[in-house]
Amino acid sequence: MGPDQKEFPLRNHARRYGDIACVASITGAQIMLAARGTSAVMIGLLGTAMGVSTLVGSLLANKLVDIIPTGMLIADALVLFVVSQVPLLFVQSYAAILICQILAGLPFPALNAGLLGFLYGKTPDNMQGRASAVFETTVGILGAACPAMVGWLLQQPDLGFTAVMAVAVVCSVAGLAVSLAGPLRSIPNPDQWSEVFL
Repeated sequence: MGPDQKEFPLRNHARRYGDIACVASITGAQIMLAARGTSAVMIGLLGTAMGVSTLVGSLLANKLVDIIPTGMLIADALVLFVVSQVPLLFVQSYAAILICQILAGLPFPALNAGLLGFLYGKTPDNMQGRASAVFETTVGILGAACPAMVGWLLQQPDLGFTAVMAVAVVCSVAGLAVSLAGPLRSIPNPDQWSEVFL
């Protein structure tokens, strides 16, 4: 097994944990607010606000990818996501959820630009389909199962939304740990990717 096979799962895990955390947070907030009787318009506003913040993040992503080494950009994006989710362990008002979801949307374009740009930039053309299938399948399966887990946690009287947010925080911290402990942290800026061996 060459280095490509050893390190690909590490890159995949950082994104996988981040996706689980994001889906858990968004789905958990929406279901919990609906159960509280929050209006559909207000719940929809959460998605709109996160979408706008992601759009703002995408405007910044191109500049960030150029000036911050990719490995550190991945870690920084995950740090911002962790910081945006921790308050929801303690405060679960609509305003807190809205602010935290806005902050959570900002780093994802930079995370995707750095991580996926590097992944697909380093994958040979004849392997692009395979890499995409492995990556999207592993992320997709866990992302699809996440709402069921969230729904189950929300139904537990002693767990509820706090447990959902605990899962989101633990997963995002796990993704951050993978990005800092493995070879991800040493990925340089895009103009030096050709010099990096996986």
